[in-house]
Amino acid sequence: YESGIGRGMGFRDSNQDTLGFVHMVPEKVKQRIIDLASTQFEEGDAHHQYSPLTKKGRERGYSDDHLWLIYSVAEYIKETGDTGFLSEKIPYNNEKKGTLLEHLEKAVDYSVKNTGPHGLPLSGFADWNDCLNLRGPNNKGESVLVAQMLVLAAKEMSALLKFVKEPNKAARYDEIAEKMSKRINEVAWDGAWYVRAYDDNSNVVGSKKNKEGRIFLESQGWAVMSGVAPEERAIKTLDSVEEHLATEHGVILQQPAYSDYHKSLGDVSSYPPGLKENAGIFCHPNPWVMIAECIAGRGDRALWYYKAILPPSKDPDVRRVEPYIYCQMVAGRDHPDFGEGKNSWLTGTSAWNFVAVSKYIIGIRPDYDGLVVDPCIPEKWEGFRAARKFRNAVYDISVDNPGHVSKGVSSVKVDGKFIEGNKL
Repeated sequence: YESGIGRGMGFRDSNQDTLGFVHMVPEKVKQRIIDLASTQFEEGDAHHQYSPLTKKGRERGYSDDHLWLIYSVAEYIKETGDTGFLSEKIPYNNEKKGTLLEHLEKAVDYSVKNTGPHGLPLSGFADWNDCLNLRGPNNKGESVLVAQMLVLAAKEMSALLKFVKEPNKAARYDEIAEKMSKRINEVAWDGAWYVRAYDDNSNVVGSKKNKEGRIFLESQGWAVMSGVAPEERAIKTLDSVEEHLATEHGVILQQPAYSDYHKSLGDVSSYPPGLKENAGIFCHPNPWVMIAECIAGRGDRALWYYKAILPPSKDPDVRRVEPYIYCQMVAGRDHPDFGEGKNSWLTGTSAWNFVAVSKYIIGIRPDYDGLVVDPCIPEKWEGFRAARKFRNAVYDISVDNPGHVSKGVSSVKVDGKFIEGNKL
């Protein structure tokens, strides 16, 4: 979408993109991960962007970038079984080298060490939401989203280390996940949803206490994806998303829209209401709520969200972008162009939507030691059939739903014989 070489490739963006095609071109994903890890700082954080020509990074200060590397590596190893990759020596941006596992360990350590007054990771210049700029002179802005990302990253590290027979190392990451989950539930639960952040003066962002920007999408989806939210809170927070943020054109990023500029929040309040990060329908995080709904077992709502931003399912006279492309953002209900797409191509939506529909709605996803089949489908579906190439085999999978439920595998047969559980 961007012309020229000024912008480069995003560290967080490229890690997330691999999630959508690791099953097709794992060797290219491996090389992409090496390129990305090679721009990481030895301290654990990462350049925000890098040039694909020089492999040199630029920009620093985003609090989420480095954690995405853990997810891309985990999914690559789940897909391929290539645990030897963890021992491969890869340079940092200063040419010193460490194993890939050391790169991942440093990424977690960076977020653990850099926390603010509430014990949550510092937000830095921004987290995933580029325009939520909370770093001020006190450097005390904190991100609930990054805290939730840290929990899931620590859980991934634990699972990976247990798989490679490093239980002692894994125990540390279990402890990190448990402690941060507890902290989030103590300081970020707002009664019906999770707050989004704390600003540089420790004022809450994304709370019922706020006049505008009371609820944000990201920290709701990630509360469930990370397992931070206990079951009752998970249902309540997802119901709050449906009540306050869901529309026929997709899930709005935040509500109510900001009507004035707030210096303490940065660029998020500089856009017109209903556009971009100021209450636009940002397509990229919509799949996070689809995945969360699948985890909660609500297949009808998950598929409804999926279809709400699916390009071919939208009226082209309203969406007004190419009918085969996800756009970065759709104008929200606070804007006169409600439903119109903006910035086509410039988005990581397609990879995440593929993850949501294939790994959570259809529910076929690799794990370190097998292929999990765990669908979450609309209750009216009779079932479905799917083929999945996984490592050295092709799995021909038939799912029957005679009880018309959304989730819950009652029995599995492989080659005519019942097996325990739902992992092939």
